[in-house]
Amino acid sequence: MRAVLLLLLVLLVLPALAAPPASGIVNVRDFGATGDGSADDTEAIRAAMKAAAICISTPSPVGTYYQAGPTLLFPAGLYRISDDIPLMAVDVRGEGQAAIQQTNPEKAALVSKGAWQHRIANLTFLGGRSGIDLYNPNIDTGQIIIDRCRFYGTKGPAVYTNVCSTSVEISDCTFIMCAQAWVNERCDQAIMRDCWITSDKAMQDKAVIEHRGARLTIENLIGVPLTGGARQRWIGNYGVELTCRQCRFGGEGGGFTPVYNFCKYPAGHIVLDDCYAAANASFNANCAVYCREVPAVIRVRDCELQGGVGIMVDPAIDLKKYFVNVNPVLLSYTVEGCQGEFLGEVPAGLRKPVVRTVPTGEKMLSVKEVKAALVQIRGDLAKESTEAAPAEANGHTQRTAPGSYVDLVWSLDGYMDATSQKLSDRLALGTAGDDTVILYRKGNKGAWPHVILRTTVDLDQHPWLTWRQKPGTAPGSFAVKVIDLDSGNMYALYGETFGGAYDYHAENLKKLMGGGMRRLQVQYYPLGWGMESAVESSYFWAEPGQYVVMDFFRMEAE
Repeated sequence: MRAVLLLLLVLLVLPALAAPPASGIVNVRDFGATGDGSADDTEAIRAAMKAAAICISTPSPVGTYYQAGPTLLFPAGLYRISDDIPLMAVDVRGEGQAAIQQTNPEKAALVSKGAWQHRIANLTFLGGRSGIDLYNPNIDTGQIIIDRCRFYGTKGPAVYTNVCSTSVEISDCTFIMCAQAWVNERCDQAIMRDCWITSDKAMQDKAVIEHRGARLTIENLIGVPLTGGARQRWIGNYGVELTCRQCRFGGEGGGFTPVYNFCKYPAGHIVLDDCYAAANASFNANCAVYCREVPAVIRVRDCELQGGVGIMVDPAIDLKKYFVNVNPVLLSYTVEGCQGEFLGEVPAGLRKPVVRTVPTGEKMLSVKEVKAALVQIRGDLAKESTEAAPAEANGHTQRTAPGSYVDLVWSLDGYMDATSQKLSDRLALGTAGDDTVILYRKGNKGAWPHVILRTTVDLDQHPWLTWRQKPGTAPGSFAVKVIDLDSGNMYALYGETFGGAYDYHAENLKKLMGGGMRRLQVQYYPLGWGMESAVESSYFWAEPGQYVVMDFFRMEAE
């Protein structure tokens, strides 16, 4: 699911506006940190971090928040700490060779519960549970950059990221014998490039890198395996997309499996491109990609496969019965252009997947149930129906006189975007007096069905596209797209919109696409999801039988 925009949440998780030091640098030595490798510098570094706290300013030129704040500087030295250091500075970096040693194996070094936009550079992290541990509930436009850092011997993941509406980049970093190098719990876009990893020999039934986010790209990785544990792997993929380019999954000690996949179709897209892969110490998984679950797509191309094959499927999976209720065109598995003595073939059950059709158990209202629901809805709305007064939006005042507007025609005669799912299988349309009811036939978690509205209109006469939604029983979130059917141009007027759902909306299409006669198709997406807080466990979705009420959708005159 796409991440929701939560710019205002920044105010809740970051410090209040404060004046930065005139120099733009906060030096931890100025707050009592010694860096001599013997004194406990925890409290001194905390004090310096607080002095370097991020400043929030608003508005920016585009009306959203931006950050300003000093750099927190660690001069060369060894800084011993015994507790977490809350990350409050936007920019943290070492000078020369600066190292932070966490002496408490149950604690991380730098931590945040509201990580948004941070850069951590040129620091060495020794020991502890983790070097960097970052979380946010869901803050839009987040960006985390970790570069030129070194991590040694962490008890848990050297870097742990659990951030949403956020990108993470790790570059030019070194990881030496950490229990795991990186656990990416949540992240919209994650990138690791130009890094060196020497694994931990004690690691077993675990991945050096664990990916559970939306997309992870790994480029130019040098991986040196210390083999010995059972079911070792470089990457454990639970996420949606994984791409590895020009990576060396080394053969020291025989090497171990580059990718164990746990993501199940119809999600999952794995690409290994121009990689070196040795997995001879993985007796039952001597391959580039081992499937504990089978994703939708696997492509192993132009790789050097030392002693193993491209793709293996766990013996517990019966591929003759595995794929259920999925469009076969969404499934693709290839091994091409590779070098190696034992390339093997793509498993037979993946070359031509067998897809079975079975009842899903997903609740869907029948035609009879839809009719009954609409009768009930009309009765409920008749009891509380009130006409809203004419409104104004974007400098346009609503037109209500006969001839001053043209109503659009509603339909569900298409398919959900980029799918073979009929809109009429997801939604139903009905009327209640002058209102239009959009009824959910199925639950709407993760789906984007839309209603189609069409008109042929002279934009010189009726340039304003207007609409108003009334409260119903489903969450009022929505999106709107307009297509000029003659030119083929599409205009996304609103993306995922969660505020102002019941306001009067007006958009000047003449200003957007020019005047004259136009054949227009409007796609209105009743997203049917909302949130009680920014934490994903508090999100909720429309259920079968819930509905949205539209007052009107029309073109209005000036």
